[in-house]
Amino acid sequence: MKNYDLSASCNTIEKNTNFTGNFNSESDFRVDGSFEGNIETKGKVVIGKNGNIDGTIVCSSADIEGKFKGTIHVDDLLSIRSTGEVHGDVVMSKLIVESGAIFNAKSSMQNDDSEIAPLKKITNLNNPREKTA
Repeated sequence: MKNYDLSASCNTIEKNTNFTGNFNSESDFRVDGSFEGNIETKGKVVIGKNGNIDGTIVCSSADIEGKFKGTIHVDDLLSIRSTGEVHGDVVMSKLIVESGAIFNAKSSMQNDDSEIAPLKKITNLNNPREKTA
């Protein structure tokens, strides 16, 4: 029996596959089919273009090309591609939303200390500013 490196492994739900339940793992998880339930991993979650997740995700990073509905907590980077859709509640440290993506969520950014960062209010947008070069 070979020793497998967990950092190189990826669990996958293929296209035209439906899964309902709870998923816990140390490694990455990719969904190209349909998943309903809870996902908790120390790895990355990828939702492919044909993928659909309805539930809760807790992960280190996520890349969404398909559809997600529910609650997602990402320790680092959440990337929503141009074909991606996110509906629900989102907590992340960094966020990338490509043009064309649908992001209809209540979101919070957390800092490195795992605390939700306070919102910064931008004021005086119409006041003239000194230009510097």
